[in-house]
Amino acid sequence: MVSYHESRGLTPGRPAWRLSIADLTGPGPFSRLPGVTRTFVPVDKAVELRVDGETHRIAADTPFSFAGDSETTLLRLATPCRAVNLMVKVDDPDPAELLPCRSPWREFPTAAVVIALTAGRGTSRFDVWRPSAALDGLGVRRWLAVR
Repeated sequence: MVSYHESRGLTPGRPAWRLSIADLTGPGPFSRLPGVTRTFVPVDKAVELRVDGETHRIAADTPFSFAGDSETTLLRLATPCRAVNLMVKVDDPDPAELLPCRSPWREFPTAAVVIALTAGRGTSRFDVWRPSAALDGLGVRRWLAVR
């Protein structure tokens, strides 16, 4: 979705970040990402993760952050779904954040990108929108903003 390199153009003067979408189809381990803080948001479905031996139930569309080098396993999901992942370097003094919202450019006018979580007419789920995008009238009920 957005690479570390691309993020530098979206947030000039701020630390690089990476944004991706994952298909969650069943239980299994996550890749370890040393040196990274990971914010994970399951979309439309709750999931259960084990992070370094501790179990966490993550509600749908709720950001959950953990160390990328943690031993992490997806334990349960009711049905296959997708998840948004934001990765920032651990030592970044001003890291990007992944925040749920209903009106991204009003709530977060300095957002780098926003992601549609619930598709409306004329847009598909997980479209990434840049700050210049006109979002009014798209019928999207939920967004994630990266700022």
